[in-house]
Amino acid sequence: MVRIVKRLKVRDVIEHRPQTIDPSASLLEAARRMVEDATDAFIVSPLEKDEPFGIITQRDIVDLFADEVDIGKVTVGEMASKPLFIVSPGMPILYAAKMFRKAGVNHLAVFNGQEILGIISCDDVLGSLPNLMEQIYSEFD
Repeated sequence: MVRIVKRLKVRDVIEHRPQTIDPSASLLEAARRMVEDATDAFIVSPLEKDEPFGIITQRDIVDLFADEVDIGKVTVGEMASKPLFIVSPGMPILYAAKMFRKAGVNHLAVFNGQEILGIISCDDVLGSLPNLMEQIYSEFD
């Protein structure tokens, strides 16, 4: 079973194009763009060359709003989660799922060593499970 599970790679389930947002954008602007672009996360570019990339998610924005943060005045760069956790496109989704759990995050950047190809989320992994489990069960029938 593990051998079959390891066949399904991150590249097979990635559904998100790498959406980015400028760190100087407000959280309100990020929320608007998330709605317009039908995405739940943005990669946040570093302000300085030596800073890490980050990520801002819809959950982050909603949590900050619930904490009564003025999302119109606070910037994405101030609130982005850093550093950005990454996986390679050839990594089995089983390992990505373990990384979600270990890092306590719901999104991972997919990085091929030169550029960010996209974002994989827990939802992407969950969406792949029915087909994966059907493959496993069919091989044991």
